[in-house]
Amino acid sequence: MKNMLITAMMIAISTPALSQAQYVPQTCAYGYYLNTENVCVHKPTAVPHEGATALCRDGLYSYATRGPDICANHGGIAELLR
Repeated sequence: MKNMLITAMMIAISTPALSQAQYVPQTCAYGYYLNTENVCVHKPTAVPHEGATALCRDGLYSYATRGPDICANHGGIAELLR
């Protein structure tokens, strides 16, 4: 019994509590997706809107701001917009 209590205490001490600053949304609003940095980003679109960062090789506009995410799964970058 003593070993079980010590093990439980060790797990509690080694497991950090999730604070408000570390909260990661599980879903994003319609038209957005959760990127690799756990930030909601506008999904690629056929027509550019404010905030578009690149035109992808498949003709869609990307809104990703992090290099590896820009036009990922869309054939790569055809043209950087900003």
